[in-house]
Amino acid sequence: MPSLFKLQKTTNLWALSTKRGQDVQTGAKFGRQFAPMRQLCLTNSIPSALSVVCLLCLASPSAKAQTVVTVAGEEVSAEDFTHIFKKNNRDSLITPESLDEYMELFIDFKLKVKAAEDLGMDTATSFISELAGYRKQLARPYLVDNDLLDAMVREAYDRTLEEVRASHLLVRVNPDAIPSDTLSAWNKSLALKERIASGEDFAGIARSRGGSDDPSVKDNGGDLGWFSAFMMVHAFEDACFKAQEGDLIGPIRTRFGYHIIKVTGKRPARGELRVAHIMIRPDNNKGGDEEAKAKVDALAAELARGADFAELARQHSADQSSRTKGGELPMFGTGRMVEPFEETAFALTEDGDVSDPVQTQYGWHIIKRLEYKAPPTFDESKRELEKKLQRDSRSERVRESFIDKRKAEYGFAIDEKRLAQLAEITTVDSVLQPIEVKKGLAKKTIITIGKEKTAVREFLSFIEDKRARIDVTGRSAESILREALDAFGDDMTIAYEDERLEEKHNDFRLLMEEYHDGILLFELTDRKVWSKAVRDSAGLQAFWEARKVDYRWKTRIEGQIFRCVDMASAERILEVAQRDGDVETMRREMVSENPLSITLEESRAEEGTNPVLDAAMATLGRKPGITPFENADGQVQFVVIRAVEPPTGKTLDEARGKVIADFQDYLEKTWITELRATYAHEVDRTVLHSIH
Repeated sequence: MPSLFKLQKTTNLWALSTKRGQDVQTGAKFGRQFAPMRQLCLTNSIPSALSVVCLLCLASPSAKAQTVVTVAGEEVSAEDFTHIFKKNNRDSLITPESLDEYMELFIDFKLKVKAAEDLGMDTATSFISELAGYRKQLARPYLVDNDLLDAMVREAYDRTLEEVRASHLLVRVNPDAIPSDTLSAWNKSLALKERIASGEDFAGIARSRGGSDDPSVKDNGGDLGWFSAFMMVHAFEDACFKAQEGDLIGPIRTRFGYHIIKVTGKRPARGELRVAHIMIRPDNNKGGDEEAKAKVDALAAELARGADFAELARQHSADQSSRTKGGELPMFGTGRMVEPFEETAFALTEDGDVSDPVQTQYGWHIIKRLEYKAPPTFDESKRELEKKLQRDSRSERVRESFIDKRKAEYGFAIDEKRLAQLAEITTVDSVLQPIEVKKGLAKKTIITIGKEKTAVREFLSFIEDKRARIDVTGRSAESILREALDAFGDDMTIAYEDERLEEKHNDFRLLMEEYHDGILLFELTDRKVWSKAVRDSAGLQAFWEARKVDYRWKTRIEGQIFRCVDMASAERILEVAQRDGDVETMRREMVSENPLSITLEESRAEEGTNPVLDAAMATLGRKPGITPFENADGQVQFVVIRAVEPPTGKTLDEARGKVIADFQDYLEKTWITELRATYAHEVDRTVLHSIH
């Protein structure tokens, strides 16, 4: 039921790589081909942009300067190898055998990277661009104030343990509105607040002409329902969580405008539920609502008599996304589902409880509680909270704090004299055009950070790039320049730190090396294995011809599975099946009389893949025929076996997916053999086995 959920996005390099592999051939095959690279350099997804976990696990100090392996002339230190090994084998016991096994994977990996470099793939524009994109993401955790981050994550967690309900009035004003418009919106907000404080109905004011600018107000009267942390913009959330139930607060400024807020409820967080549901959607034709209600009541009665919920969902639910799973929906919490559905689900007190029919805008639902999950602990939720914080306006505070600390560390300074000189020759109008200064001034230093000095001309270029977004209304040239210089200084500070990440953070250096090698490995493996297996039709044909005895169909069964509500219905459809009549017409006739009377599943499956057909074939002595009636979860079941096809060989087209996968394995092994014969590699086993 996708429309009931608010979808969320996640980004993960391994997921991205898997998608790219699927585009080449199949995800399953890609996973096998890519396994060595995944183990060695992409086991972890891109770190949260607001959390740094030190991944570096070092060997003993004596091993740091020692070379453990040399591959094609490139020496790899014991320290670097230990980092990679321990990061990807965190729960494994370190033994000489495990080190030897992993070293062989590592050598294969480095040989492929060396081959890519010899082909000049690391100098390609596309490679440089892709690596730069990943570096930008990977650098983010190192460019924030992690002490402040930890405090804000803790605050966010504490708020996830509580839920708030609030109503609001919105007076819309743009973030960059001119002062007069901002003041007008402020005054309007105060006037609305005074009317509410004097006793006027909140919802009535919200819906009235000149009331709330929130377009949803016509439906909800300003009531936003229950919410928790990260479900509202931060300023709004912050105000609500700091207020008490019953408080009238505001005006609160967000990017949407000014809000007047009435906090109408607070309660402990309810956790999450996993439920299954049967949904009956009314037809748009006349009488559709009555028919839907009658059907859902009939299903509720069947459930009360002990019918299987999952089976009824598969047979009758209109929710196409969940019916094949017995009606099961993903875990959800407050604010994720429409309110009538959510409230009914959370009212179920025990796993296995089933609700009465409940109506939402999507139709009628019967809900079964499957699992309750209490709010997570801090450790369980910390990483996800960090990711959410990264996407939230809170992250700007973390960035600002980091910049202030780096400025202090590097001795950041603005030359106020140069700024004053610029202000003297700049007018408000001239800010909107390229600012021209004499060459002498243009060369002068306006910002110093560490050992780097930034000239006035670079600052003017920054202003030129940002000119279209500069608000000059009601401001002096000096204030405009000061604001622009502060922003420029922040960017310069971040850039200065960014340039030094590899030398300041050894774990970041190693991570960048892994991504560098990983991208090359992916591109060359695609060229030598994945895409080649798909494009080389002659090679694929020859590979199959030499091994086609390995690609065969098992015994295949063609049959029909009938499940009927009672013996009379079973005998009625059996009579038609016995004379090889039109069972589908009879099925439709029976369903029109009683929607629950019969289900029919038609299948052509290999032996071992459909337990019902397998059992029927055994009963019939592996021959076509009709099985006796039997009880199946309270229904009368029988099976018609139409045909039993003996094992036969597959054509290349029938086996293509598996043949391509095996061909890729063959190409990979052949390629590795060639690489090991081409490039020298030597392992110092004494150093390797000293790692612990």
